[in-house]
Amino acid sequence: MQPIDVYLMYCAMKAHFSSDYDFVDYKGKTKIKRDSYWKRKDRHWFAKIANKYKTEKEIKNYFISNFIKDKKGYIANFNDENYEAWKLKRQGFFEMFEVEMKPLVEAFEDLFIVENGQHPKLMREFLGGRVSLETVIILDELVNFDNDWNKALEDDIVWINLRNLMDNYERFLTIDQEQYKIRLLKLIEESS
Repeated sequence: MQPIDVYLMYCAMKAHFSSDYDFVDYKGKTKIKRDSYWKRKDRHWFAKIANKYKTEKEIKNYFISNFIKDKKGYIANFNDENYEAWKLKRQGFFEMFEVEMKPLVEAFEDLFIVENGQHPKLMREFLGGRVSLETVIILDELVNFDNDWNKALEDDIVWINLRNLMDNYERFLTIDQEQYKIRLLKLIEESS
């Protein structure tokens, strides 16, 4: 990809993670003009990414991994470490899901309970870094807790930001729900 194409993808990704624009539905197309690239003082970042990552998929994944870490999406804050860590996590995620869920399955239903407007245990585990964003998304796919949380935490800015991040990131994930469901049920059964 040419640096200008990397820039256009960046703009589309930034819109995806910060507005109602959907990168997947619009196939990465935006109304951003190609000429706007030449007015930017940070063009060298896009050239650097274009030189390092050769395929469109790699560049897209580079952006996804960095937008998850830096919601504001300033290109100078993006780095290879975020991308490499994200790739490693994605390669071994099924095992990681099991490791993250094992200590939580004994009181599984309690993970989702919102009491007196307090953050539920699953959200606290995520915010504390003990549960990954992917695990939260998978659990929502399996249990569909976000509707209840939307009602109970409708004015909670932490939940609103997390829900937006989940919705935006989920568009790029392919999750075999049946595989995770079977593994989760087995973990629950083993804990009994």
